[in-house]
Amino acid sequence: MPTKYTSDMKNKFRLLLEYISLIAICLVFPSGFTFAQPNLPSVFPDRIILNPTPDPLTSLAITWRTDTTVHVGFCEWQLATDTKIKAEESNSVKSNTKTVEYQFKDEPKIIVNQHSLILSGLLPSTEYIYRVGFDANWSEWFQFRTPGKKNEEFSFVYFGDPQVGLKTEWPRLIRKAYQQCPDCRFMLYAGDIINRAERDIEWQEWFDAGSFIFSTIPQIMTPGNHDYSGLTLDHHWNSQFAQPTNGPSGLKGTCFFVDYPKLRLISIDSAAGSELEDENGYPLQEQKTWLDSVLYTNKKEWVIVTTHLPFYSTKENRDNPKLRKHFQPLLEKYKVDIVLTGHDHSYGRGRASDNINNKHTVVYVVSVSGSKFYLLGTKPWMEQSAGNLELFQTITIKENILMYKSYTASGLLFDEFMLKRNGNGEKKFTDFKAQK
Repeated sequence: MPTKYTSDMKNKFRLLLEYISLIAICLVFPSGFTFAQPNLPSVFPDRIILNPTPDPLTSLAITWRTDTTVHVGFCEWQLATDTKIKAEESNSVKSNTKTVEYQFKDEPKIIVNQHSLILSGLLPSTEYIYRVGFDANWSEWFQFRTPGKKNEEFSFVYFGDPQVGLKTEWPRLIRKAYQQCPDCRFMLYAGDIINRAERDIEWQEWFDAGSFIFSTIPQIMTPGNHDYSGLTLDHHWNSQFAQPTNGPSGLKGTCFFVDYPKLRLISIDSAAGSELEDENGYPLQEQKTWLDSVLYTNKKEWVIVTTHLPFYSTKENRDNPKLRKHFQPLLEKYKVDIVLTGHDHSYGRGRASDNINNKHTVVYVVSVSGSKFYLLGTKPWMEQSAGNLELFQTITIKENILMYKSYTASGLLFDEFMLKRNGNGEKKFTDFKAQK
């Protein structure tokens, strides 16, 4: 006689099947459900990113990661082609590979192999293609273009702090910036790339947002206070980036300069030493001495400095007089053109000086690209300002003209000015937004 199953028996049977399935999953994946973590590495290269070298016309740095079963990496590269790519005709460069552990509080530890190398012997103003990997596990082919020689027009994109909304809101901003300026020579960040230093999942969100953009356009970062854990720089920084190491000892990869046609770009690490807290401390005094020498030897027509802390704040209850005291005299002495910063999560732009006898005025900018905002203050130095706006900026250099434009996340032009040098090197400032 057939067994008659009651509703209770059916429920017990269903629970038994679920229990058996759970045991099977645990046997196959003994570490639990971490296989679903979006930030876990694999044998395939990911987080592929370009960084400039001090001479970006002839060389370029590439970094990526894999899991620890991949002990070596290579980059295959060649001139860009309009026909089918023949990988066997590529140049090949072996990477430097190191194993790194990333740990944030009680979140799962991430252990990866970080691979980095420098492509050298490149030609200026030339298109190249490359891929990275090993054995049967390769990335797709990416394409990049080296900067041109002295008189070539070029642009770059500048972002204030991404930091918050990396998975939800910031992606649309970097993609709009790429649409606005697809041929930019690099993208620049004024610190606070993520919100919580050492947290690998936030770095994953940032890399996901940039996707192929990071693999085709060099990225330049100056660190912010959120890129430090106490006095320690996030261990991701110098493992997953290969920025120039021409700065002071102990600050390499965060304090540096890069020379582009007509432009010297300088990064000052204002987040070091707990935001340069000690006026007599190494991070402040050493960078001050270094900056003096880098500006003294400069032969470029334009000089832009980037750092995280604003020289002049947009937030009402913030001010950074120590930064101005120690660094502003150098900026004015050597006639630096613009300082690009973040930190205050609002927008401000203006010309200012603490020195009443100053004969050269620097343009200072504070901007934000992420979705974290502070209340905008009323500050006399600001000629243009805004709160609650996610912004990106493009800067274009053409012969004796520097054109600055700030855009909203939807691509609307928000702010615009121009610097123009005459034959004597004197500079004229034109504020286009003030004229409208």
